[in-house]
Amino acid sequence: MVQGGFKLKSISPAKKSKSNQKQKQVSKGRKAFSAKGRKATLAKQEAETSKAINRKNEVTVAARAVGAGSNFFLNDIKEAGRKEIGKKNAELRKKESKSVKMSERLMEQLNKLK
Repeated sequence: MVQGGFKLKSISPAKKSKSNQKQKQVSKGRKAFSAKGRKATLAKQEAETSKAINRKNEVTVAARAVGAGSNFFLNDIKEAGRKEIGKKNAELRKKESKSVKMSERLMEQLNKLK
C-alpha cells in the first residue's frame, strides 16, 4: 500500500447555487409584523375573545343543526345576532350620551365659577 495515496473525504453538504443562497421572497403583498409590548397583550386578548365567541357560535349552530335534522335554517341565529348587535349599540349610545351630558354639566359649572 502506498503511503499518502488514500485521502478520506469529509462529508459536507452539497454546495448551493447562488440563486438558492439568496433569500427568496415567499409571498408578495403587505408584510405582517407582530405587535410588541402593551399592544401585543391587547392583540392576544382580542384574539382569545374572538376565538371564544367563535367557539360559542359553532356550538350553537351545531346544536341547532343536529336538532333540526334535514330542515336547518340560520335565520333564527341571524336574528339573534342582530338583536345582540342592537343591544350593544344601544348600550354604547347610552354611555356616550351620558358622557356628553356630564361634560356639558361640568362646563356649565366652570362657566358659573368664572
